[in-house]
Amino acid sequence: MKVEFYYSQRKYECMVVLLPDDQGEKKELRIRNHEGEILAIRQGQKTALRGKSRATSQEVDILKNNYYNLIKAAVNALDLAEKYKLLKDKDEEIRLLNAEIAIFREKANLTDTERGEILQLRDQLKTLADQQNIATFNYDEQETESKLIKRLGVKAWENIEISSKNDLFSAYKHKYLVESDIFTEDFSDYKPSCLYIASVVEREIVQSFFKSFYHFLCKQNPMQKDFAIAGVILKNRGKYTIGSLPYLIAKEWDTFSDEILNRDSLSNTDRDRLYYHKVNDQKISTSDRQLVNEFLEQWDHPVSGWLSGNQKAASKIDQIAKLRNLTAHPMPIYKWQFTELWLLVIGGKTKSGRNQKGLLKEIYEKSNAIH
Repeated sequence: MKVEFYYSQRKYECMVVLLPDDQGEKKELRIRNHEGEILAIRQGQKTALRGKSRATSQEVDILKNNYYNLIKAAVNALDLAEKYKLLKDKDEEIRLLNAEIAIFREKANLTDTERGEILQLRDQLKTLADQQNIATFNYDEQETESKLIKRLGVKAWENIEISSKNDLFSAYKHKYLVESDIFTEDFSDYKPSCLYIASVVEREIVQSFFKSFYHFLCKQNPMQKDFAIAGVILKNRGKYTIGSLPYLIAKEWDTFSDEILNRDSLSNTDRDRLYYHKVNDQKISTSDRQLVNEFLEQWDHPVSGWLSGNQKAASKIDQIAKLRNLTAHPMPIYKWQFTELWLLVIGGKTKSGRNQKGLLKEIYEKSNAIH
């Protein structure tokens, strides 16, 4: 299995191969950089071969020049990929076994043989579940749902789409996977979790807003099919980015500094410079801004009150957009970046110990208070 990973802001590929040995076979880890140079480490050896071919390679000490950390990152990437593959395989086995049990249950009369088969299938399910819940990766869907409801609130959980719930489950699952004991925070990539969480914001807030706003504009201008407001083109079945929304709802907001946001760690000094105040540089006319306000006033949706009544709404959405945009880059999403996104959307305890509400909870708590 070949796996891509990043170390010290550089992309590598790694794989394990079996080589003949006097005592049978031994594993060799091969790490390849973007220049085609390979570092080959034989199992149990303290030296490695480095070069573009074995014939011209040089022997190096793996305890020098950060080779050890590079090797550790490669091993962690391989472990993560294998763990994720096993998890997907187990999920599929459980799904198929559940389907078999469902088929048996649909039959009115079961023979003794079929009853025995059901019990056997249940035993298989228990075994698979036990294999999944090993010490290094303890994921339980019911427990996860309880944690999400606690963070988001019952109202939000009941109102978001099934697809969003599934995305949150997937974000949680990958979060647990990369934070299990056999992995280190330094080499974890939270990109999948970030994509899942961003998808929830796109679906529940961004697409919901633009779709309804488009229908509102169509009612006012029945002969027109496309509309341009603050640099955003609204059209039937249009696709919209998270970052386009702040320009329609605010004149200024606080967002992340790109320089600090792209760092692999966040020091206390960096945190003091993490945000800057941005002024809306997209020209939006007074009449268009009035249109947006009129739409929000008549839009019967929990997001409406939050967008128009929360002074930090534009800031939070733009910050989420910047974190979402990081996933398009080749670099991994580091834990501190993921934590910022997690706190913005889902909520939790900050580094200072303060409890922060996520925007989903804010939206539906405000809606509940109004009604």
